Amino acid sequence: MKDLGTLVKELTNYQVEQQWLEFKHNSCEPTMIGERISAIANSAAMLERSCGYMVWGIDDVTHEVLGTTFKPEIQKVKGQELKSWLHNNLSDNAEFEFSETIVDGCRSVILTIYASKHHPVAFQNCEYIRDGSYTKKLMDRPQMASKLWLVLNSQNTEMMAASEDCSPEDVRRLLAYDSLLMMLNLPEPTNEQSLMDLLVDNDVIMKQDNGLYSITFLGALLFAKDLSKFNRIGRKALRIIKYNGASKSDIARQEQDVRGYAIGLEDNIRTLMLMLPSSEVIVTGKAEMKEQYSVVAIREILTNAMIHQDLGTSGMNLAIEVFSNRVEISNPGSMLIDKERLIDAAPRSRNEKIATIMRRMKLCEELGSGWDKIVESCEKETFPVPTVYSDDNGTRVVLTAPITYADMSSDERLWNCYMHACYCFSKGGFLTNSSLRDRFGLEKNNSNTVQMSNLIRDAKSKGMIKVVDENTSTRMFRYIPFWA
Repeated sequence: MKDLGTLVKELTNYQVEQQWLEFKHNSCEPTMIGERISAIANSAAMLERSCGYMVWGIDDVTHEVLGTTFKPEIQKVKGQELKSWLHNNLSDNAEFEFSETIVDGCRSVILTIYASKHHPVAFQNCEYIRDGSYTKKLMDRPQMASKLWLVLNSQNTEMMAASEDCSPEDVRRLLAYDSLLMMLNLPEPTNEQSLMDLLVDNDVIMKQDNGLYSITFLGALLFAKDLSKFNRIGRKALRIIKYNGASKSDIARQEQDVRGYAIGLEDNIRTLMLMLPSSEVIVTGKAEMKEQYSVVAIREILTNAMIHQDLGTSGMNLAIEVFSNRVEISNPGSMLIDKERLIDAAPRSRNEKIATIMRRMKLCEELGSGWDKIVESCEKETFPVPTVYSDDNGTRVVLTAPITYADMSSDERLWNCYMHACYCFSKGGFLTNSSLRDRFGLEKNNSNTVQMSNLIRDAKSKGMIKVVDENTSTRMFRYIPFWA
């Protein structure tokens, strides 16, 4: 990995400041720093660089190393730590980090500012850009704005650099490449260069012009030995939190797996299942423990969250939260399809390369079949189908503990009725009063038949399902989803 002192020396070799590079001696006014983060992040993206820099302790004219008194770790803005204040005033796609080093016996502070992703970085709701060595509002530079948006719209976040200037030794130290070989059933490379070539071919690393390597987001997220070693994506590590009760007021246990998703998936599912309640049932005369949540559903939802998360959002991480009455799995990024079309919709993936390699490792299902399996597994055990909530802040899937039909809310009954109709249709069948009664595990009697008829009527009146053939008798009605 590149030495910070060497980095500063290289940067001072530029004769003038660049659109992605600015020098300061001691000037550290917070608003100025915020505007520069926005401007340099956007300029770096426009120039298709992975990052830009502000360096303190350098004369901005002569580039002489002077040293600095600026200490970002102790500077406060109205009682708030500088870094926290900057995050609160910058858009959620802003990524930056402070570090320091000694150059020629003088202390220097380096602010690494990563290129904006998906949309321009804004400070206090205003977007900036560097025009030469000047910081300007992006709205005042329409040609630059047009070029920036052209680059942002073509970005592939999976292939962005999580770590740059890595030697083969660094790659082996940071990545569990042996797990990759085993999970993809690949032969052991005969030498170091063969290993590097194999990792390049699988999009885990990229070769740089200087002969060193960049570890991609894909490579780090799936195969990192320790995600905290990657500053840009360290917060993407999976967190599992167990609460005492149904609220977040009392945390019983909290774990974070810093390993890449691919190598930690099975262990994390086992850890989660051990946190969940189970009950004793009698099967063919023997007492057996029965899980109260579908393992199949949990696995599919978790891998979906890993694959479809928005890698450009820095304010939210992948998390599993366990409550006394439910499990919530959340990830950054809104859903790419309507939740009403989870079954049988044309598949879309936010991170296609990650999805492809996880399918190759058999860690997830073929495109479009995940929710079919989720609903099938829940119906088989008469578990409630998970509920999906999605907005600009992220996606949250909620699995509720087993509950009787009588204790379900109206919305829960309607959602399970609708998903049953979707599942039946995907298998070439239809929702009927009888099939819906079986789905809820209800006995065949007049009372339950009436309840199902009322539920079907409500779902139909809300436009969730429709009758296949209105000309048959009411008792013979069959139903399909509204979109079929």
